[in-house]
Amino acid sequence: MADKNARLAVVLNIVRGALIGIANTIPGVSGGTIAVVTGIYEDALSSLSGFFRENGGWKENTRFLAPIILGVAVGLIGFAHVIGHLLEVAPIPTSFFFLGLILGSLPFLIKTARRDTFRPIYLAPLVLTLGLMVYMSAAGTPPESDPVRTLGVASAGLVFLSGVISSGAMIIPGISGSFILLMIGMYTTFIAGLREGNLFVIGVFGLGSVAGLVFIAKLISFFLRRFHGATYYAIIGLVAGSIPGFWPGLPSGVAGVVSLASLVLGFALAYVLGAEKKTTQLSPTPTVDKRSRGGYDNS
Repeated sequence: MADKNARLAVVLNIVRGALIGIANTIPGVSGGTIAVVTGIYEDALSSLSGFFRENGGWKENTRFLAPIILGVAVGLIGFAHVIGHLLEVAPIPTSFFFLGLILGSLPFLIKTARRDTFRPIYLAPLVLTLGLMVYMSAAGTPPESDPVRTLGVASAGLVFLSGVISSGAMIIPGISGSFILLMIGMYTTFIAGLREGNLFVIGVFGLGSVAGLVFIAKLISFFLRRFHGATYYAIIGLVAGSIPGFWPGLPSGVAGVVSLASLVLGFALAYVLGAEKKTTQLSPTPTVDKRSRGGYDNS
């Protein structure tokens, strides 16, 4: 039974990782939000920031992170064309699907927040991050730039730095890594590298992404340990504030029905993928039960 649960956990973590990867190919969609939605956010931060020390050491952390990383790669590479096509032929239902994912996470987020003793000071980070996300939504999407396909020393450094910045944004809920790439003029380079299989560009970007993930994970884990309540309400503001950017307007007729069905599908998927984590995700205690990390404790 334990082996069956472990295999199921691996499959679910691959699916979670794929959703995070897909999200990071879409400007305005936050991979960090999807990590929260699917219930692996704090466990992933803990594994990344304390890879050799926490949660059973590097072997246990590798067993937990490997399926997620595989899923992210599948989502980034395997679905870049699919999502691009869906955004071209059915942009509104696709937006409603991701809107459903985010809405599906809110009941869990609110329920978990109520476990902490509320302090009025928590409203400050909530209002600040909520306002920031609403402002970013109102600012619109920056224009795209020409992709970089051949790398010299300067351009390789720029691609590496882009990986650092965007991966940091990937794990901050509500902040879109793709949107950040657009802002710094590197989004088309990222997408072109994936679609064209430019291994040099992808490799340099990937190295920067790893560096950014580890650094930002350590930073957020520190704030969660030291200022958990304030950090948690800031996360709620980021997630809730990302919702206006997804609202494309509800069309009439069949298109409206399909859009609402997409929203329900996204909401249901968020519930299913996050269900097993509802008792542990963003817990006030830094200790992570191995069983909450995918059933790897076979004792």
